[in-house]
Amino acid sequence: MERILDTDLQDYKFLSGLKLLPDDRALVIAAKADLEDNCYRSDLYLVDCKTGAARPLTSHGDVRSFALFGDKSVIFPAIREKKDKKRVENGELLTVFYQLPLDGGESRECFRLPLQGASAHLVREGLYLITAVHDNARPDFESLKGEKRRCALLDYQEEKDYQVCDEAPFWFNGRGFVNKKRNRLWLYDVKRKKLRPVTEPMFETRGFTLSPDGKTLAYAGALTDKKLNMHSGLYLYDLETGERKELFGPDRFSGLGSLAFVGDQLIFSAEEHGEDWMRFGGTNLYSIPLAGGEPVMAVPVAETEDFGGNPGSDCRYGSGIHMKACEDALYYVSARAHYSVLYRWQPGKEPEVLTGEDCSVDFFDIRDGKIFTVGFAGNDLQEVYRLEKDGSQKKVTGFNKNALKGKYVATPQPLTFVNKEGNTIEGWVLLPKDYDESKTYPAMLDIHGGPRATFGTCFFHQMQTMASDGCFVMFCNPTGSGGRGDKFANIAGRYGTIDYEDLMQFVDVVLEKYPAIDKERLGVLGGSYGGFMCNWIIGHTHRFKAAASQRSIASWITLFGTCDIGLSFDLREVQATPFTDMYKMWDQSPMKFADKARTPTLFINSTEDYRCWMPEGISMYTALQLNGVPSRMCIFKGENHELSRSGKPRHRLRRLKEIKSWLYRYVGNE
Repeated sequence: MERILDTDLQDYKFLSGLKLLPDDRALVIAAKADLEDNCYRSDLYLVDCKTGAARPLTSHGDVRSFALFGDKSVIFPAIREKKDKKRVENGELLTVFYQLPLDGGESRECFRLPLQGASAHLVREGLYLITAVHDNARPDFESLKGEKRRCALLDYQEEKDYQVCDEAPFWFNGRGFVNKKRNRLWLYDVKRKKLRPVTEPMFETRGFTLSPDGKTLAYAGALTDKKLNMHSGLYLYDLETGERKELFGPDRFSGLGSLAFVGDQLIFSAEEHGEDWMRFGGTNLYSIPLAGGEPVMAVPVAETEDFGGNPGSDCRYGSGIHMKACEDALYYVSARAHYSVLYRWQPGKEPEVLTGEDCSVDFFDIRDGKIFTVGFAGNDLQEVYRLEKDGSQKKVTGFNKNALKGKYVATPQPLTFVNKEGNTIEGWVLLPKDYDESKTYPAMLDIHGGPRATFGTCFFHQMQTMASDGCFVMFCNPTGSGGRGDKFANIAGRYGTIDYEDLMQFVDVVLEKYPAIDKERLGVLGGSYGGFMCNWIIGHTHRFKAAASQRSIASWITLFGTCDIGLSFDLREVQATPFTDMYKMWDQSPMKFADKARTPTLFINSTEDYRCWMPEGISMYTALQLNGVPSRMCIFKGENHELSRSGKPRHRLRRLKEIKSWLYRYVGNE
């Protein structure tokens, strides 16, 4: 068997946007890393659900979303013509929608809209719901003519050298500077070529859905001004009359995004806490009558699981449907322990589990009683699966059938223990390639983000390359992880306590189980919360020979006023602000203990990561430099918090090279 190499990333296909058609066919987008152009090429495929044959419909590599256009074609947004690309570069708002026949033929322009980065969603034939970002600070150039327009454009180009902010937060990871920018909804009538707004210019839309009859739009969000309101209200919009109805205002729920019409009810996912941001809680499903009334909890998902969650993997690019109503039943994906399952729920009944552990479901679609999913099964990468009557999932496609052929794919070996609080902690170990019990090996502890995230058995490229390089790889779900409900996930106000103890105990259990691991050759790595924990670990133990801390947290105090979610995340997770209890925040900050660190540590950050931004890594790096601890910092320009998952392909390879060369140097695996 050959090793899995870092560069094998370019051979994987990442699936998204699964859509079933009425004739036993499906549409799906498959993306692939292009190392030469340092981007991802995404094309639309037509899948025969009976044979699994997948035929590419496009070849330009620029399909990010699509919508049906009649029964025999689709539309998708793109900027293809040189003159259109030039217009966009010059600041003109433009999205061109192309029409593509499903049964063969070339794509042709269907219509164009004066919006940037727009997507279309079919309401009914000839009518589309359009989503795009509206910049309230941008002048209305389209209403100007001649010299006035030219001068206004020149002034606007000059302003691009500056960023003036009067909102908080004014930036957001993955979106950049969001000051005065709002996700907005429009309706577009193809025949009349008429575009009309649905939401107000300063309204931030956070979720929407269309009724089965195409007459009503439900959407969630809030009208915001100076301070972006993290709460969301819920609204109905009559697509015939334009009449708007408020079901409830933005003062009670946050995280409101997934919506579905089920009978005479509207179902929505949300966290309920009002103004009490210190209240810890996950996402549940609520219902409210379409006629109006009080919302009530329909399914208390957060008591035991995590709505919409998926186990960690660095082999995804894009997503799909994770909640959908069909025939008065609601179907939704939920993270359950270390895998994701598909549920069916009907009002007045208990949720029914439709899938098992054989395939972790990422997303799905359902039509005419047939359910298809996209997910990870065994050691495979993503594929399309058909849900059988017995609850098993049968692989339909072979998008990645050759990607891992002849490669050593380490099967995760389960290993559990009971911690001091009486909870069973799940973990796994990847055995090194050509494992020989008589030899000794280094081992890497990989820590997930979140902390309300979860590791499982899904294929993980980074971990598999380390196993192929001759390392044991250890990973687990310590207290605070997702998939097991609020009680297990709640480490608010006690970061670095029980979670740290779980991780250290897991390492002890692994060392006892596998004597071939050299306890003097241990490394640790992690990102986001995993980066926080790396920073915490090096200040509390010297058992690791090297660490790789990525997109980390150094101080809750500095994070509070600077990161995109600091206003709410610190309140909930640390149970304090700099104004209520700075000492509590400092006591839970890795920087307090940075002077105790002696572990050689690599810090990785990205210039556009507004979630765990550069000063956090820089602070820890500087502390280690001050104390003479070997340290290195690698900053990726133009990347954000998602570098390890959807960063530019060459940047992802460089990141892997930095991490492995640093860790291997100190654990003797060069």
